[in-house]
Amino acid sequence: MGLFDLFKRKRAIEASAATGEPRFHHYALAHVALRQIALHDPLLYLSELASSEVAEFLASVLDDVCRLSDEPRRAPPFTAADLKVHCVRAVGFPCGIVEMPQPLGTTEAYYTALVLLVREDAESTEPESAPARYFTLEKGFSLDGISRTTFAEWTMSSHLNYGDGSAPTLDAFVAQVSEAVAG
Repeated sequence: MGLFDLFKRKRAIEASAATGEPRFHHYALAHVALRQIALHDPLLYLSELASSEVAEFLASVLDDVCRLSDEPRRAPPFTAADLKVHCVRAVGFPCGIVEMPQPLGTTEAYYTALVLLVREDAESTEPESAPARYFTLEKGFSLDGISRTTFAEWTMSSHLNYGDGSAPTLDAFVAQVSEAVAG
């Protein structure tokens, strides 16, 4: 789904926020904007997350998401300052994690992760050919009302739902991402 495809869903998403559906800004940032940037140029994405200008980078991406809203006076329910970045390793591979504000609606993300499948000692890689994987830990849905998470992976064109996710903690998410990459 492209950024502009979200325009069509925007009103329905915001109108249904009270019923547990995802909020536009939260969903669009984690599932579309960050994913597209990350998978288009994973080397640049990870370097932005690790840079001293990460706050400006995230603010710029969130501003782009806000421009998609057909209600420009409506601010997102969070700011870029509410996002936290963690640069870690997933089974030895560089991994950039964005911790999102607390999700409220189903499919809103707790975390996103881009894993660059290149070892430090590898020869230089072109951005377009750098293999990478993009994961999300999402607020899940259950019929019995018990809270659950869903672990998913995105490609440029599809969403792969892997079922139950880890606890919504950084360590548990990194462990689940590592298991998926190793596996």
